[in-house]
Amino acid sequence: MSTPTILVTGATGKIGSAVAEQLLERGTAKVRALAHRKDARSERLHRLGAEVVVADMFDPQQVEAAVRGVQRIAYVPPWHPHVLNSGVLFATAAQRAGVEAIVGVTQWLASPSHPAISTRQMWLLDRLFDRMHGVAHVTVNPGFFASGYLLPLPLATLFGIFPGPTGGGRNAPASNEDIARVMVGGLLDPERHAGRTYHTTGPEMLSGSDMARIIGEVVGRRVRHVEISVPQMMRALRADGPRLGLDDFLQAQLRWFLEETRLGTWEAGGVTTHVRDVAGVEPESFESIVRRTLAQRPDARRTFGNYLRELWSALRTAVTSAIDVERFERQQQHPQPPNPQLSGESTRWAEEHGVGLASRAAPVRSISARIAS
Repeated sequence: MSTPTILVTGATGKIGSAVAEQLLERGTAKVRALAHRKDARSERLHRLGAEVVVADMFDPQQVEAAVRGVQRIAYVPPWHPHVLNSGVLFATAAQRAGVEAIVGVTQWLASPSHPAISTRQMWLLDRLFDRMHGVAHVTVNPGFFASGYLLPLPLATLFGIFPGPTGGGRNAPASNEDIARVMVGGLLDPERHAGRTYHTTGPEMLSGSDMARIIGEVVGRRVRHVEISVPQMMRALRADGPRLGLDDFLQAQLRWFLEETRLGTWEAGGVTTHVRDVAGVEPESFESIVRRTLAQRPDARRTFGNYLRELWSALRTAVTSAIDVERFERQQQHPQPPNPQLSGESTRWAEEHGVGLASRAAPVRSISARIAS
């Protein structure tokens, strides 16, 4: 069999870059890396041996040119309120180009009635790719990533606190690298994995206190979890959004993901063996992820400048208003579900994912009431 050419979208992002690098390390496929622009990250992929293509994932002609001549696609969707437009373009271009397989990463929460735009659109993307005639589709559905929990890592290393609105909910967060390993497995052997959905997780369920303890063991100091409200967390994300790379859309989605954390939706599927089943390796521990993240986060080092920055950030948070999620969602002019439900409260979501509801005993509040709280 000839060596396949694999297109990796979002190739300079956290998951896309891991997929591209792992494919290049294997050396059994040609890699075409789709980047939004040329920068140090795309140059690195080029040096590693990838063919780098700069393209807009919402431009029909550029998408068709990027897909032409490839046999398989790793579709890592952009965080965008109209991500479905991009998915339709890639599906259309893939059919025209005779692509044999698409491995797409979406969301564990994917549901048609969810209040988060991205979660509704991810459900539609899964349905779209499932119905592509003659194209093998593999779905990778991670939960809340480990990297998301580590956004406030500097507070843990500098001040010994690990804040978060967990509400007692637990998760087995997967690393970006493990999510990529499952995608690579599907890309290199699409016949074996066609039609399957993989829910990538870490090796154990962890609470906020568990994560704080592990971070403390890594950094050599006591770190305690501090339970905060969702509005408090949203103000902090708003204050630090530019530095953390969180635009208004992503902040609006995170608001609902935080509610799912409090419901315990991430733990509804339990710990899976999908990383081992597909990639042949054990999933990374949270400790291993923390160690690597620390090496990549100069803002988490104990320096005088970092202490001052975090203190200034705390002051900004105190006077910052969180994004008005309800208003932001209306401004996107997306069709609204008549009765929006979080995944942890949706019978349909539980049936589609083969799990029990995460919030059987939890009282159901209206979405407007959740925002107001």
